[in-house]
Amino acid sequence: MFTKRFSLLGLLFVLALFSGSAYAQFEGQITMDVFSEEDGKIEVSQINLYATPNRIMLKGEDDFAVMDQMSTDGLLIRNDMKDFVIMTGKDQALQVTKVEIEGLVEMLSSWSGGASEPDNTPKPDYSFSDRTQTILGYEAAEMIVTDSENPGKHLSIWLAPDININWGMLAERWNNMPESIDSEINGVAQDVVFKGKNFPLLIEAVEGGERTTIMKVNNVNPSSVAKAMVEIPAGVTLMSFKDYVFKIMMER
Repeated sequence: MFTKRFSLLGLLFVLALFSGSAYAQFEGQITMDVFSEEDGKIEVSQINLYATPNRIMLKGEDDFAVMDQMSTDGLLIRNDMKDFVIMTGKDQALQVTKVEIEGLVEMLSSWSGGASEPDNTPKPDYSFSDRTQTILGYEAAEMIVTDSENPGKHLSIWLAPDININWGMLAERWNNMPESIDSEINGVAQDVVFKGKNFPLLIEAVEGGERTTIMKVNNVNPSSVAKAMVEIPAGVTLMSFKDYVFKIMMER
């Protein structure tokens, strides 16, 4: 079960692992419910994904934890600008380019001597069952994701091939990524997403005969509403990544 405050990076990877399509490119709004358990209670957070041909906005009703000193309720992926815009307040947002992220990873790697420990984390295995169902009018097929460390458990992911989102930078190979991250993004993602091209409408954790919902899409709305949502609101000032790092250093 996911915790309520999962990392924004983690969310992006989950979304990137299961998306795409061979049909016309999707433009509109997709609303997802994410279920978490906290103190024995099930809580539900809602996330809206707004997609246009060149941009994606991920906006949640709860803040995403980006790092220890930063949280946001919205992340704008501007593939046309090759950057990410993190909404950090009503009148300010952090702008980070893909090149800056790759450079930061390279710098951190050089500080550690350029060596990385071998990734011994068991790789998930996946296969498609013969089960299908219609969800929100979309035909979905079940993919089973298993883990060698937990043979009695698996993820059941219901994938629809009729929703095509342009993930842009998330679909590209990233330089200087640690082996554990690189293998996940450029390995499984290439097979399931960028070649298989599917979007998850429902993700369940299965143990024995019990199914626990982790995420489900409750609304798919193809429309032009996304065009307004993928723009930086008027009055919002962009802060560069360098200025943000300098600000953090001055506050310490």
